[in-house]
Amino acid sequence: MITSVIFDMDGLLFDTEIIYFSCYKKAAAEWGLDFTFELFSACIGISREEAERFMKQHFGKEVDPAQIHNRTYQLVEDYLQSGGEIPFRPGAKEAVEFFYHRRLKIGLASSNMRKWAEFYLRKKEILKYFSAITTCEEVKNLKPNPEVYLKTAHKLEVPPQQCLVFEDSAAGATAAIAAGMRTCMVPQISKPTRLIREQAFKIYTSLQDIYPDIEELLA
Repeated sequence: MITSVIFDMDGLLFDTEIIYFSCYKKAAAEWGLDFTFELFSACIGISREEAERFMKQHFGKEVDPAQIHNRTYQLVEDYLQSGGEIPFRPGAKEAVEFFYHRRLKIGLASSNMRKWAEFYLRKKEILKYFSAITTCEEVKNLKPNPEVYLKTAHKLEVPPQQCLVFEDSAAGATAAIAAGMRTCMVPQISKPTRLIREQAFKIYTSLQDIYPDIEELLA
């Protein structure tokens, strides 16, 4: 029986991926580089180190990916501090509220930084629903390693088998499956792998589509 629901954040709750992509493009352009959407897609949901490895392969060894990353973070900070909008993904707020009102524990497992996670949740007025938040600073291994999900379950004081997970990225869904959790993928940019297609509990187009399956999801 499911007692807790754990959400990813970027690309699942919030439509932040397009913001990040725009900032990566601007940052790379300052060095005369084109940060393509294909490169961005490859970097979604993985650690900074892995993303920088992809960037080095793409741009060449003479490029310092850390500089691009640092400049991107600065541009994102500027966007947020200037009051830039952080849109919900379709059905995201409603799904969080639905499960909360069903008296399930709600957790967040994000590869982002805690300061941004709390900022987003507070700005969009859903922080109050979350009993546990785990971010990149608290784990040694980021997605697709299951550590962030296992740590969130530990904070919620529930076994992994009682957790329902919603993820948008292949790395995140792989992590949740490896954690032994009931995993649903809601792809935005990242596409489900063969492993996910075979082992995910459900794959949805949108969080708006989950309600006909609610009793099955929570059984």
